[in-house]
Amino acid sequence: EPGTECPICMEPVEDRMSYRTMVCPACKRAWFHRDCIQAQAMRTGVLCLHCPFCRDIREFLARMFIMGIRIPFRLPTWEDNDAFADLEERHSQCNARECLYPGGREQAEEED
Repeated sequence: EPGTECPICMEPVEDRMSYRTMVCPACKRAWFHRDCIQAQAMRTGVLCLHCPFCRDIREFLARMFIMGIRIPFRLPTWEDNDAFADLEERHSQCNARECLYPGGREQAEEED
């Protein structure tokens, strides 16, 4: 359709498939630039790369390999250097106005 945008960079794509413009083989709705999907593949790796629209993995990966998209076999880059390690930390104090713990705020703190 006219005005179709790449879901990765949000820029217009060509109105037909070409070397630079690709389409998802599963949903046929996601049109994207070859450079955009290549960059996405380098960030996500083979374990997390999927269609930005329908989230298909199997058919999408197979077609990307066939089309020459290099997809590294590794964890996504956001898993590097424990980027989300602080999300695993537990909150150290209760900020609730009214404590709902059966034994009260003091007992809850003692059990930690």
